[in-house]
Amino acid sequence: MPAKKKTTKTYCTVCPRWEIKQPEKCSNTLLAKGKKRYFCTKKCKDRFEKTPEKFL
Repeated sequence: MPAKKKTTKTYCTVCPRWEIKQPEKCSNTLLAKGKKRYFCTKKCKDRFEKTPEKFL
């Protein structure tokens, strides 16, 4: 029986309960503090860009 592939869930940086189901297709991303950040909507991305320290 093949070993199960371990999956890591990806969540929106601003709304952490919102799971990004296909992060490889997510268009609302940016690089912050050396790490790729994901956002569920453009609105969340804009909120993060205004006050990133609030979410990091």
